This record gives sequence, C-alpha cells and structure tokens, in this order.
Amino acid sequence: MIFAARDILVSLAFFAIVYALLSSSALIIWSSIRNAHQNSVVKSANCLFGLRVFPLATSVIITVFFTLPSFWMMERHSPDEDGETFLLALCAVMILGAGLFRVWKAHAKTRRAVSGWMSGVVEGHMPDACVSTLAPPLVLVGVCRPRVIVSETAISVLSDSEMRVAIEHELRHKDSLDNLKKFLISAIPFPGMRSLDRAWREAAELAADEAAVTNRREALDLAAALIKLSKFIQQQSIPPMATGLVAEVAFTTLRVECLLRWNEKISRGKHNRILFLIVLITTIVPVATNYETTLALTHRLTEILVP
Repeated sequence: MIFAARDILVSLAFFAIVYALLSSSALIIWSSIRNAHQNSVVKSANCLFGLRVFPLATSVIITVFFTLPSFWMMERHSPDEDGETFLLALCAVMILGAGLFRVWKAHAKTRRAVSGWMSGVVEGHMPDACVSTLAPPLVLVGVCRPRVIVSETAISVLSDSEMRVAIEHELRHKDSLDNLKKFLISAIPFPGMRSLDRAWREAAELAADEAAVTNRREALDLAAALIKLSKFIQQQSIPPMATGLVAEVAFTTLRVECLLRWNEKISRGKHNRILFLIVLITTIVPVATNYETTLALTHRLTEILVP
C-alpha cells in the first residue's frame, strides 16, 4: 500500500513537471506563429485545438502508461522522496482541481442560460432546431447531445435561404464537436493561454462558415445573416459551453469579408487529419515495439526530474 502511494506521489510530481514544460513549449510555439497571418496553422482550428490540448493529453498518457508502470517495476522499495516531491504532487493536484473547477463553473453558467432559453421555447416547424422567444439569434447548446436554438427575432429578420445556411453553420459546429472542445479547453488551466483559446474560437467560426457554404450564393446568404444579426450581439451573451452564430462586431466583420471573397477551394481538413494520423502512427509504433526500453528511459528521466 505504501509503495503504491509512493508510485502515485512520484507520478503526480512527474505529471506536474511534464505538463508545465509542455505548456510552456506550446506558449512559445504560439508566440512564434500568432502573427503569421498567412500561416495555415494559425488559420486551422484543428491545429490550434491540437496545440492547446497537447500538453495535458501528452502528460496524462506519459504518466499513466509509462511513469506509473516504470516506477512499479523498477523502483526500489525503500522510500527516498523528499519534500519537493510532495510539493510537486500537490501542484499536480491543484492543476487537476483547477481544471475541474473551471469545467464546473462553465457548465453551471451555461446550464442556467440554457434553462432560461428553453423556458421560452415555442412550437415551430424547423426540423433541425427549436424556436425560443428568449434565446440569442442562433446558438448551439449541449455537449453530449448538441441542438440548435433559434430566436423568434432571427426568424423575423432572416429570409428562408439565410436561415437555412445559418442553421447549417451551427450544424457544422455540431459535427466538429466544438462544444465538447470548449469543455476540454476549460479543463486545461495554464497562465497565458487566453490568446490561443481566442484564436481557436475564431478559427472554429471561420471553419464552420467554410463548411456551411458550397457556393457563392450560400456564402452571400450567410454574410447577410451575420450582418442582420450583428445588431443583436450586445443583447445576450453566449455562455462558455455554447456556440453562437454572431460574436463581437470586429470579428463578425472579418467573417463577412471572408464570405464575400468566397471561392471554391480544397478543404484543408482532410489533409490535416491525414497528417495527424501519420504523426500518431510513426510515434506509437516505435514506442510499442520497444516498450520495456521506453519504461527504463522513463524511469531514468523520473529519477532526474523528480527530487
């Protein structure tokens, strides 16, 4: 029992170190590319989300699949941890606890807002959305089972074609699991990540715009919908785990400009997924075929980094 507690203690300490190092590296990478407006990484929602979640995902994988078993198999049973190990383990607990608190806070705020919107739901004839008298113009709510809520205001100001492409935009957010991604980002606290979070949200909106339109007519309809609904931006804020069609005025203007310049082009999403799979396979295969060697290296690294 004591040895298992030591294993968990050292693994948490190692997690804190690796998470801090990888998060700092992610910030350095983001700082180097954030001003490169023509860089495809900056424009790609998938790449930005990957950069944001990479530190936590990698730290958890290394801790669970390498640090824990390497300590169990290779560490001597006589305790040699000092106070710094306990402090690092406490930091890891605080990181995980802060993430859980952020998720709870964001979920509670979103739930209160959605409950109010759903109290104003009225009967409608929209197969992909429900209509509410209290909701923002268009919003996608829910993490596990996302659904689109449309306000009566949006119905009154948008034409049928504009409404159709606006709902299609929200459905593309649903297909991309963007509310789930917001949930995950809330669970990953680290100082200085706000600009990266904002960049991902903006890239996700542009990606949904691109995926929602298939021709110039639809691009113009979506641009018109954004212009018509932009006047209602300040009336109701969108909670953290929901996705609204319109955001701040400056970014809405940028989206309209992109839609007005729309032309048929090859989507980058497929290529990004192929590249991700290639990197994943080339990483997993060598590690899996040399697992014992990797455990030994992990244990050695743990001895170096953890006091």
